[in-house]
Amino acid sequence: MNMFNPTIEVIVTQPSTPNPPNLAFDAVLQRFPSLAEADAVCMTGSIAAGWGNSYSDIDLFVFSDRELDLPVDETMETWPGEDATSGIRWVNWMGQYEESLVDLQVWPTDTLPKVLKPFLGDTEPEFGNPGLWIEDLIYRISIATPLKNPAFIENMKQLIANSSYNRALARYLKARIESRLTDVAGQLEAGDILGARMAALLAAEQVVDQSLLLAGDLCRARKWILRRLEQTPQCGITVDEYRSVVLDGKRPDESDRECAVRVARWAQSQLVRTEDAALTRR
Repeated sequence: MNMFNPTIEVIVTQPSTPNPPNLAFDAVLQRFPSLAEADAVCMTGSIAAGWGNSYSDIDLFVFSDRELDLPVDETMETWPGEDATSGIRWVNWMGQYEESLVDLQVWPTDTLPKVLKPFLGDTEPEFGNPGLWIEDLIYRISIATPLKNPAFIENMKQLIANSSYNRALARYLKARIESRLTDVAGQLEAGDILGARMAALLAAEQVVDQSLLLAGDLCRARKWILRRLEQTPQCGITVDEYRSVVLDGKRPDESDRECAVRVARWAQSQLVRTEDAALTRR
């Protein structure tokens, strides 16, 4: 009988606390010389958003229509990406830069105009759901810090700001929230109280996401929802409110059923509050 017997080989020793990398473009070019040939380069992700820490990846977005010669060494791996809906392809590269991990993606220069085309016309689409990769791309461009060709990055940010993308995605979420709330009612009637609690929690999370989208926050990562609320008070929901109503769970002497109903009613009230903003079109 063959037994699974994995072994570990240390390729690169990581420091216990990495030193902050030099993110000046001239310094980045020493590790990635081919980026000099790119049309534009920006830093994005948690560091660009102001939420990073000493262990955060360095997220670099590169825009180029030519193939770039990225480093090949023992620290790196690379693989192609493709969005099935749009047919857009990009290159993923992950490896070491100084003492940090770099997540680098190379995108065609016409990527953003192509994916935003449905949201730039005089008639807004009812729903917008371009998929996780493209949603992540749009968000990361919206918060990007330019390293090369700031005008290119600024033009892309303006394209996002002038589009109906956030409203169309908010309407898509509205339909999902309504479905979750219907689930709560059905599960309560069927006696599935724990299922109703979970459906109410999901509805509450999605209604917060929708409120943030309508306030201009395009982040799609669930782990940042409290930081997003903290940074976007104009969305109408505070961190304390979301924590006390949703995250703190059952209140003293509250049953699972009562908790599910309370959270679902809160989500429903937020959905009503944002309805005009979600349904208003240009």
